[in-house]
Amino acid sequence: MRRPGIARWTGAAVVALLVALLVPACSAGADGGPRFAFSRFGEGVTQPVGVQLAGLEPGHPVVVTARARTASGSLSSRAVYAVPPDGRVRLWSQEPLTAPFPRADGSGLLWSLTGPSLSQAQLERQWVFGGLDIRFTAEQDGRPVASDELRRSALAAGTVERDVLGSDLIGSGNPDASALGPTARVGRLVTAVPTPVDLRPGVIVVDGDDGGAAGAFAARMIASAGFPVAVLPAFVPPGQIPGSAALSVETFDAMLTWFSSLPIVDEDRIFVYGTGRASSLALWFAAEEPGRIHGAFAASGATALQCTSAAGSPLLIQHGRALPCANPERTIAGTDILPLQRIEGPLVLACGTADRQLPTACDWTRAGEQVRGERDGDAFLYADGAGHDITTPPLLPIGLSDLPPATAQSTEDARGSFWALVVAKLAGATRP
Repeated sequence: MRRPGIARWTGAAVVALLVALLVPACSAGADGGPRFAFSRFGEGVTQPVGVQLAGLEPGHPVVVTARARTASGSLSSRAVYAVPPDGRVRLWSQEPLTAPFPRADGSGLLWSLTGPSLSQAQLERQWVFGGLDIRFTAEQDGRPVASDELRRSALAAGTVERDVLGSDLIGSGNPDASALGPTARVGRLVTAVPTPVDLRPGVIVVDGDDGGAAGAFAARMIASAGFPVAVLPAFVPPGQIPGSAALSVETFDAMLTWFSSLPIVDEDRIFVYGTGRASSLALWFAAEEPGRIHGAFAASGATALQCTSAAGSPLLIQHGRALPCANPERTIAGTDILPLQRIEGPLVLACGTADRQLPTACDWTRAGEQVRGERDGDAFLYADGAGHDITTPPLLPIGLSDLPPATAQSTEDARGSFWALVVAKLAGATRP
């Protein structure tokens, strides 16, 4: 059953509400000249911003441009607005005449920034580890009338990471770690700085995608909210995780044992988060180990353990043998849905109805919800008009520029809603 209201409570709606509450404190001064005013809700690159202009000439359209220079090249976005009689343009409540987004959006000029095509390493350097200075300018009748600069700190700000080595897992005493080489880089640990002094729910991110959905983005987003994260790659070249290019159940179990033993992790409140192709892996682990995994988050993926190809390439290996997986060409009705009813804590699934990469994404989500049944604390987000890449943190201009404007904006809205649900479920699982 679809939960009413979840898909309609979008990220843009949250921003509009916050901006409306803070408008009096963020209004422009009374000197009468054209000027920008920003309603800030934090300095981080994923935190919403409300943009408005005041003191403009009524009846003359204003061209608003955002530009930023990065190590990989220049980024820019542009929108045109009609100027009402009061001379104020509030981007969160006014639809643009022309823009990369059709609806009002206070932060639209941020997530719609476009620039050069970047590799995965460049994406991470820019948005995970690099800050950004964005210059806003306004023009009326072909002449500049206002400008201001907005500073955005990196996604990694306030967090720290280190490699998780085979020696860490061997030292945990888990017999499944015995085959790991002591110097093998198994994954990463990402935590907030300063380190929380109380026990927190922890998250194991099973990393199976690139772009903004990669574990580097998800882990920093979760850690910046105050929750420790272990990142475990699901698809890697042979040699990085000993034994196979496919993820082994033994490696996950060893990581779980080690992660649970950390002094900041509440061992009874551990979640799994699956990015991209690894979403079904996270759900599999949560369903197979309900005594050790409390809840799960996944978006835009299958709710069955599918092979990576019709030829039967495996996703998981256990005791050196591939676990059975379904042919991805089979219908949903003919595929065994994972036993999600076994998961004891919250389950959050999300999909976009305009997903072109996996057009059946919402059918998979619906099938998973039916197997799960009614359960307090669950959330199922069916994002109307959204595309595939929902798990990228909000306000990052990644994976949106090739989409139609309406789809891009709906996908951005879905990102805000999905991440609000993830953080809310983790906060709700924090014990006093």
